[in-house]
Amino acid sequence: MRQFLSYILLLTAFMACIDRVELPIRAESPRLVVEGQITNEAPPYTIRLTYTGNYTSGGQNPADQYVREAQVSLADDQGRSTRFVMMGSGLYQTIDSTFRGQVGRSYSLTVVLNDGKRYVTKPEQMPAVPVIDSISSQLVKTNNVVKPYAVSYGVNTIDPANEKNYYRWTGYGYTNRLSLGVPCSLGSPNKCYTRCWTTESTNVVNIYSDEAINGNSIRNRFVLRIPVYTLGPQLVEIQQYGMTQANYQFWKLYQQQNARTGSIFDPLPAPVTGNVVNANDPSDVARGYFAVTSITRKRLRMMNYSAPFYPAVNSYIASQILPDGDCRNTYGPVPITEPDGWQ
Repeated sequence: MRQFLSYILLLTAFMACIDRVELPIRAESPRLVVEGQITNEAPPYTIRLTYTGNYTSGGQNPADQYVREAQVSLADDQGRSTRFVMMGSGLYQTIDSTFRGQVGRSYSLTVVLNDGKRYVTKPEQMPAVPVIDSISSQLVKTNNVVKPYAVSYGVNTIDPANEKNYYRWTGYGYTNRLSLGVPCSLGSPNKCYTRCWTTESTNVVNIYSDEAINGNSIRNRFVLRIPVYTLGPQLVEIQQYGMTQANYQFWKLYQQQNARTGSIFDPLPAPVTGNVVNANDPSDVARGYFAVTSITRKRLRMMNYSAPFYPAVNSYIASQILPDGDCRNTYGPVPITEPDGWQ
């Protein structure tokens, strides 16, 4: 007991010698953030303009981040230009339906803020993008207990020879979710609103350079995975983008920053700056990127799940307890009929 009291007294004396250090809170001035693109698809084109957030004791105030009353315009290398109008919440959109992006043309963006600061991009030429040959699909077993099975979708395309190509892929799809439904009419034994179509999409940056495969095929490049909840078709669309080298390098740096493990061997983090620069102050570079990119799309209506563990999928589906009521009340404002556009 005497040793324990001695230890407590010694620890108390030691703690009394520790001086409290007040570390300054880093406060960075708000920086412009630009997110948007022009493509070879029909307008309108949109960009979102915000500021990096201010943090206070009450947290971050999103309303302070929106850029209001900016003058935004887009010009090509033939002297044509179009302006954007503010749609709300920092969103700006073109209104000229005749101004359409073309492969081979160069485009530059200009943003003038209400304080007079003028930001511009260097002209970037819109690259071509090869068509998607096909979409591959495979039923896979996941490590998710709640969603043990999914269909994995990949893209197949042929990379053009004798040119440098940079790619990005995104995708989304619809899948079926079930509920017990509600009576179709008062007193009717038939049930309606038992099947809803819910949306799944990618949330990762998926980019690729043809440096190692120039002129060859790209096969089964993974793009999207959609869980299997019940038997029924899945509707999938994959978008394939042709990127500029500068845009590819921007997203590559973004990937590297997100891959940091937090160890002492990691390089010091740095803001991922883009291509929108203050015309009067080259050190003032906006966050984000305004992309000049071409796009091609392909859709697939996938019906058959084929895999060695197909019986296990049936067993899993049969074991599910369906929620009561209208499926829209369970899964949100989603369609109850199959969306159009898939064959």
